[in-house]
Amino acid sequence: MNYAPRFRSVATFLLAGGSSSRMGRDKALLPIGDKALLVHLAEMLRSIGEAFHVVAPEGRYESFGYPILPDLRPGCGPLAGIETALANSSKDWNLILACDLALMEPDWLNKLTEATELPNGLLCIASGINKNSPNPLCAVWHKDALPQVRSALDRGQLRVRSVLEEIPTEILIPPDPGILANWNRPEDVLK
Repeated sequence: MNYAPRFRSVATFLLAGGSSSRMGRDKALLPIGDKALLVHLAEMLRSIGEAFHVVAPEGRYESFGYPILPDLRPGCGPLAGIETALANSSKDWNLILACDLALMEPDWLNKLTEATELPNGLLCIASGINKNSPNPLCAVWHKDALPQVRSALDRGQLRVRSVLEEIPTEILIPPDPGILANWNRPEDVLK
């Protein structure tokens, strides 16, 4: 699939390391159309960035043929996935997307990557429903945010949003906030 990317100087990462405990089965393998959710989102991300990786436990998704980065801190949640992505990235800007954002649209991801051209030195550009609710798991993170991410993890702080309090962040709100809906429970999945 070609989503006609407008800006390509980013690396893209799909976070797929969670246990899917609320869903009761692996969210990344849920069907969306005729594909697994992992494949649907991976194809979207691969068409947008210059480098693509799935951040997931080793051995979980190798059969899909995507490059896998195992978490540097297994079991420490999405913030550890962000640390893994930033630590392994060769790019300054990194589009990071959680694998449960099934309704994500490529146009919005392109909009986020275009925001990296802003000259104000932002460390993280997060999309959110409103300014009080950023979604750091659909965001463009600058590699310079890595020290703050590591510091939070070293302190045992696993909440991604707490890191946003420590770094300059711009919130961009999608025209349709519904694209940020997570598939966390069986009732969230489109029938």
